[in-house]
Amino acid sequence: MSSNEISGKEAKGKAEALLGGAKTVYMGTNGSHGHPNVRAMMPVKVDGVKEIWFATDLESSKILELAKDSKAVIYVQAPRNAGECRLWGHVDILDDSESRKIVWRDELKKHFPDGANSARLRVLRFNVSNGVYCNKSGKIGEFKN
Repeated sequence: MSSNEISGKEAKGKAEALLGGAKTVYMGTNGSHGHPNVRAMMPVKVDGVKEIWFATDLESSKILELAKDSKAVIYVQAPRNAGECRLWGHVDILDDSESRKIVWRDELKKHFPDGANSARLRVLRFNVSNGVYCNKSGKIGEFKN
């Protein structure tokens, strides 16, 4: 390991801590126009660096993009550049009552007035396959699930 690297175990732990405190992450998908699309998203459930759950609208462009190509990337950065990570994986689009209960939060009522049973509510479960963490000193570490 070079002086610019951190262990995979340490990188995974730092990425978990960073993701656990994130109010916003950025998801990149393969856009229908041939270019990547990146958007800010609010994670509603985080299971370490294994799964990240989101609520979204059925008519969102990301639903169309992920239905064609489920590969995606998540980027998260700590305040004041304390660290950052990128996570790669694939997204499952879910429409079952159990998944809806997992992501439901009262603040979602402004988007889905019918609650967790809204016909427009969809759940995105991002399944992490691997990632990279970089600390504020520029040391980097890769990990796999």
